[in-house]
Amino acid sequence: MSRELANVEELLRVLAQEDVRLRPAFRVQLTERLIAAMARRPPVLLWRPVLVGATLILLLALAGWLLTPRVTSWATLAVEDGEALVTWQRPLYFRWSRSGTVLVSQGQPFLLTEGDRVAFSEGGGGSILFPDGGRLRLAGATVLVLAEMNPAQMTTRANVEAGEVWAEVTPLPDLFFEIQTPAATVRVRGTVFRTRVLAADHTYSATDDGTTQVTLLDPAQGYPSVEVPAGYEVDAIIGQPLMVRPQAPLIDRLTLDGTTVEAGDTLASNRPGLTIFGKANAGAGYAVLLCEGALLDRSPVAPEGEFCLRFHAPTEGEYPLCIAIEAADGARSPCASFLYRYDTTPPSVIRLLEPTTPEVSGETVTIRGETEPGATVRLNGEAVPVGPTGAFATRRALQPGENPMTLEACDEAGNCTRLEFVLSRR
Repeated sequence: MSRELANVEELLRVLAQEDVRLRPAFRVQLTERLIAAMARRPPVLLWRPVLVGATLILLLALAGWLLTPRVTSWATLAVEDGEALVTWQRPLYFRWSRSGTVLVSQGQPFLLTEGDRVAFSEGGGGSILFPDGGRLRLAGATVLVLAEMNPAQMTTRANVEAGEVWAEVTPLPDLFFEIQTPAATVRVRGTVFRTRVLAADHTYSATDDGTTQVTLLDPAQGYPSVEVPAGYEVDAIIGQPLMVRPQAPLIDRLTLDGTTVEAGDTLASNRPGLTIFGKANAGAGYAVLLCEGALLDRSPVAPEGEFCLRFHAPTEGEYPLCIAIEAADGARSPCASFLYRYDTTPPSVIRLLEPTTPEVSGETVTIRGETEPGATVRLNGEAVPVGPTGAFATRRALQPGENPMTLEACDEAGNCTRLEFVLSRR
């Protein structure tokens, strides 16, 4: 078929070079042969380029889908107090992504992945639970970015920009966990530790279980590193050497005759003896009791971490007491301090101003008086409101006849002054 078409085309080229005039019959015959040859010519396949173009588009779409990053690991954010503002970004197609912010409230879990930023409100708090069972607890005003979550390499990295985190890292052989702050990095495997950003150039880290490696991000010092074992802490400050020391003790209770106070409070008593029960990290060494630098008592910390210290005040007065943990090498932790005031002097003033006579009329009477500022007042065992200047007033019902009354003013140390009188109802 193509051969006949070639012969016809050759004939036409020869005829085009000759000055001939075709006879009408030959012209008709030539036209018929051209029409027949064109009819036998194969059709142009327009669908082939369309198919090729569609195939290329599909291949490009598939390649873009295959090259789109995948979220390989998720962590769960749980808000326990306040709110958390999460800034997130997710892969969409090839190098394109979608992003946004969401305010997560208490009781609303949110899935986090690499690159997500979490900012807790002031006074808020919550935790991030990782697939391997590890947990990060975040305090209020903490800002954290999940820098890396690589389950294939069992690596997790988080950048803490502000606030405090408490990490519980799962003790797996190959698991690697790192916290980075503006001033330091803390690297661990299977460890419980706390890290707090105090300033852009100051990071505090304490190890509660296992061992951490703290690196100071100070190029002038060559990025020094230290090992921080359980029960120890370190302040990483740009421009200063890394100093590892025992942690300050955790005071469970300070007990005196059944009264429990917190460290940092003021404890007043009319008894000179004080017994302090506390708890530190197991195997921490010795608990010591100091007053203005002088050693008053020293007691070993039990294997469970408990200790007991005793103090006896020689005279009335205020005693700033300090409890610290002393390691085997003699290093001491910072103090857990409180003020003990030994006072045996009762309030010197309790005065009845009204009524002015022991005989009163009516079923009720107003009793008004004054005492020392800060004292508490009871009338026949019932509390009476006392103003900041020591003035007090109350109204009481009277029975016919004599009504014995006892006013008692007591200071913070438990010293009391009594005033007894009788009111007669006419």
